[in-house]
Amino acid sequence: MSDASLSDQDIVQSAEPMAAAEPKPRRRSIWRRVLRPLVLILTAQYTIVLLVGLTVVGTVRAWVLPQILTSLQTITAVLKHTPY
Repeated sequence: MSDASLSDQDIVQSAEPMAAAEPKPRRRSIWRRVLRPLVLILTAQYTIVLLVGLTVVGTVRAWVLPQILTSLQTITAVLKHTPY
C-alpha cells in the first residue's frame, strides 16, 4: 500500500461520525406554505366573481330585457304599417 491510500481502519473511523449524526428534521415545503393561501384567495375571488356575474345576469333579464323587447315590438309594428 502506498502512503497516500487510507487503510480500512481509517475509512471506518472517518465514517463513524457521519453514521452517528442525527437526521435533520424535515422542513415543510415552501409550496405547501405558499400554495394553500393562494388557492384560498383564488377560490374566494372566483366565488365573488360568480356571484356578481349571476346578479348582473338576473338584473339584465328582469329589467333590461323587457325594455328591449318592448322597443323591438314597437319598431316591428311601425314597420308593418309602413308601405315599402
